[in-house]
Amino acid sequence: MIVSIEGLADGVIGMRAVGEFSVEDYAAIVDPAIARLEIANEAMRLLLFLGPEFTGFGEGAWGDLTDGIRHIHFHRGAVVTDDGGIRTGLNVLKWVLRGDVRTFQNHEYDKAVRWVAG
Repeated sequence: MIVSIEGLADGVIGMRAVGEFSVEDYAAIVDPAIARLEIANEAMRLLLFLGPEFTGFGEGAWGDLTDGIRHIHFHRGAVVTDDGGIRTGLNVLKWVLRGDVRTFQNHEYDKAVRWVAG
């Protein structure tokens, strides 16, 4: 399940994964939030927190997420996770992304929040 993170700077979309991140989560929550920013022609600032409550990606969810973000122009995107595989995958993928996407470890959450808002 994806839960909205409140209290972030204006223009930052924050999402926190609780349990499994599913294809349905992407379709129902992530995709519409991104579409709203694109329609409003606002700079894309996205924070995704895959912290201690995150238990993994459901079938097809990682593919949907990585395929979706390849087509988005980010001003800044931050993914916060202690999962080394996810960080490595995103660090490889960021070379084909349009915009600045960075990964942070869970203990760097506040740093990620400040960076994505900048």
